[in-house]
Amino acid sequence: MTTPKHISLSILEEITNGFSVGSRIGRGGFADVYKGVYNGRDIAVKLLLVDAARGIDDQQFKNEVGNLLRAKHRNIVQLVGYCYETKKIFVERNGDFSEHIYKAICFEYLQGGSLDTRLHDQSFAPNWSTRYNIIKGVCGGLNFLHKCVPQILHLDLKPANILLDSSMEPKVADLGLSRLFTQSYTHVTEKAVGTRKYMPPEFIKYCIISPKNDVFSLGVVMIEIMTAPASYSNYLEVGNVAQLMQQVLTNCTMVEATSNYRSEEIRQLETCIKLAIRCVDSERDNRPSVADILDTLNETETRIPKRQLTDVPLYLATGPKYTMGNTLKTTRDEQDNITNEHQNCSSMAKDNNSNLQQVGDIRETTSSMKEALIIGRTKEKQKILSILSESSTQEITFLPIYGIGGIGKTTMAQLVFNDLQFKEYSRVWTYVSQTFDMKKIGNSIITQLSGNKSEHTDLQMIENSLQKLLSGKRVLIILDDLWERQSSQLKKLEGMLKLGEGGKVVVVVTTREESIAQNIHTDTVEPYKLAPLTDDICWTIIKIKSSFETRAERAQLELIGKEIAKKCGGLALAAQSIGYTLGNMEFDEWVSVNNSEIWDVLATGEYSPDHVHASLQLTYHRMDPYLKLCFAYCATFPKGHWMAIEDLIYQWIALGLVEPSRTFSNIQTGHKYIRHLFGTCFIEHPSWSQSTSYYSLFMKPDNFLIMHDLAHDLARSVLANEINIESPSCRYAWLTDHRKLFKSSMNPLAKLFKSSMDPLTKIRALHFIDRGSLQLHAEALSGAKCLCVLDLSKCCAQELPDSIGQLKQLRYLDASWNVDVPEPPEYPDPPESTMIPKALGSLNKLQYLNLSFRRRPIGLPEVISKLTELRYLNTSFCEGYYLLDSPSANQSFIDCIGTLPNLEQLDMSWNDYVFCVPESFSRLK
Repeated sequence: MTTPKHISLSILEEITNGFSVGSRIGRGGFADVYKGVYNGRDIAVKLLLVDAARGIDDQQFKNEVGNLLRAKHRNIVQLVGYCYETKKIFVERNGDFSEHIYKAICFEYLQGGSLDTRLHDQSFAPNWSTRYNIIKGVCGGLNFLHKCVPQILHLDLKPANILLDSSMEPKVADLGLSRLFTQSYTHVTEKAVGTRKYMPPEFIKYCIISPKNDVFSLGVVMIEIMTAPASYSNYLEVGNVAQLMQQVLTNCTMVEATSNYRSEEIRQLETCIKLAIRCVDSERDNRPSVADILDTLNETETRIPKRQLTDVPLYLATGPKYTMGNTLKTTRDEQDNITNEHQNCSSMAKDNNSNLQQVGDIRETTSSMKEALIIGRTKEKQKILSILSESSTQEITFLPIYGIGGIGKTTMAQLVFNDLQFKEYSRVWTYVSQTFDMKKIGNSIITQLSGNKSEHTDLQMIENSLQKLLSGKRVLIILDDLWERQSSQLKKLEGMLKLGEGGKVVVVVTTREESIAQNIHTDTVEPYKLAPLTDDICWTIIKIKSSFETRAERAQLELIGKEIAKKCGGLALAAQSIGYTLGNMEFDEWVSVNNSEIWDVLATGEYSPDHVHASLQLTYHRMDPYLKLCFAYCATFPKGHWMAIEDLIYQWIALGLVEPSRTFSNIQTGHKYIRHLFGTCFIEHPSWSQSTSYYSLFMKPDNFLIMHDLAHDLARSVLANEINIESPSCRYAWLTDHRKLFKSSMNPLAKLFKSSMDPLTKIRALHFIDRGSLQLHAEALSGAKCLCVLDLSKCCAQELPDSIGQLKQLRYLDASWNVDVPEPPEYPDPPESTMIPKALGSLNKLQYLNLSFRRRPIGLPEVISKLTELRYLNTSFCEGYYLLDSPSANQSFIDCIGTLPNLEQLDMSWNDYVFCVPESFSRLK
């Protein structure tokens, strides 16, 4: 995370020669801009004028600077630091000193100058590709600002505020300052909020401000890039759109003269004109969002080689936030706040929402804990053990442990599970989850007690097996995270576990709700309410997680840290997440965290879920923008779902959510994000209480992660309608049980997504999970032309449809046969062979391809050489030759793989063919 850096006034005066005229490179209505050299780097210093500086609230200025410093994107001018100082200056006319407020913002200096200057240069960008890249880069930067939390509106987008580097890459400048002035200084607002030519009608007439203000300005800028600065007023103001279109195409000799893809680029140019016209529509509701514009631009690139600029990330969703504000949706009311979102999330357990299909959770949390790292629970652990010991004469004991989320119920259950008091017991751990399934619980217990996998579908068979396994034995059963409220269901659960005779069964249940605890306990043992940790214990946790003892300024930090500890509400998760975040912060940032208004939502003197929500929000808001994107995306998966770490990182990369780096590869950066999320306790490794050879072969817990339930709630609140298939804003979908629809329908996705608007142009990721064989109609995937991630691994898709060739933006395809589910139902065996459609070879952006467990993928040799962007290829467990004819042809195919220029990971294990490693493999990355 970039730390806001204060640069002293004396240094700024030195590098600008006292803010001399010779160092000044620009003037504006509220600031002058100077050039200087700071730490060997050219920077631009924007010094606010005296009157303007007085009109801005001090704290607002500092917070806004902090937000801007965290707005890291390759198409946004990077801020270097700020200056805020008061200096006494002698005023000769009244013979006294007066205070002069210096407020300045420093940012990178770009040698290419402004786009405005370039557009007036007749020799500028004779080729269309350069102008297109500028348009797309501006869209990418503006989209990032609009997805920030809180949202940053530019309100003064124009060519003069778009700077170019030496390679003509655009960077949006002056971001956020217009909004800052709008809120605090009316006179300056009139000068700074925008140039009239770029203002939409609703702002000119009624001063209405929304993201569509920037969209209107963007449309004017796009027209000027495609034509000339005068074209907008010459054509659009008189309503002659057709004449504008003709003028652009007639004058577009740059395409004819320089392009080998003239027809494709002409279509791309026409698309840009149509987009620009939509942007300047007088009705703001008719204007597209910037994200929609980017989607359309990406569609135009499928038949044109790579640009001078790399692809703009397809969906950049988050940005910095110090205060509670807007979430990631441009379509959502700007006044919604994340507190209300969490209230919505907390009701999810009560809501049988058909939009998001319930999926069986497969999370387990048995022995993956280190007791030495658990603080403040020793006395309570001993008390619980004593209660269980006193009930040892009973054949069965139920002890519910209840308390609010994040307080440490699962941790306490782990302590009991691993205690020596139960050393001679057979021990079982079952994660129950919000989806209550008696058969799943029963089969899980049978599997762990017998050592053999149980897949009984008949409840009577489950009860018969349990009766045999529980009789005459001492068994400890942990039922973690029980949500079921119906007394009848809980009684059935109790009855199922009471079937054994002559033994001793101890059942420990964790739940958030006291009413559930009261319904399942035995008469002699009262439910145990887990108390909050003391403030001192929370402070101890924070010190450990933040590496406090290694800090030089411990004396300063301690008082602030103890205040923060009090705000954790006695919740272990809150202390852990905020402690990790504080570890990377300086003293002034600790102060900022302590003073954050996010804590204002807390009920004074009461322990409530708001405490942990507030701490998780603060941790989230302090993440780097790209890390926020990756974290939020995890809400696409159901609670408790095992996410394969490598696959998840490749999905992040495919969606453009990983920050580009010149030092580290995208995979390395992805692993850095994973380590950070582990540090915050937002995620953890799952584990099996007992492992069979089946599980250990395919499901090594260290290769997977699960999200903490409350972190999942936070991520869901961030994405909201982005994962709601009935919303026109849906981008990520997890689909279940739609076999009939995909087998018979010509366009099943259009029927599945129920919004009246066409959502298929927005879908970025599709995950299928099914309980049997899935047959896809030939046109099953048509329409989802912006799809980047397609995961068929959680279902049994018999064949890949021909329509897959229409997914020109697809970067991630997992079509492996479904064998890796911890508790798979009765899945069919994979077919003897799988026909790979030739259309797969047209996916020239595909980076990840998993065909593991696909027997004899016929047709793969014909397409593999065309997938030149492929970075990951998995053909393990294919059980036979890739080709139908001969081993020599098979060797030829292996040789072909060695020619893939970008391949980084190759898995061909567990196959029964023999081949020689070709020399071409030595060139693989």
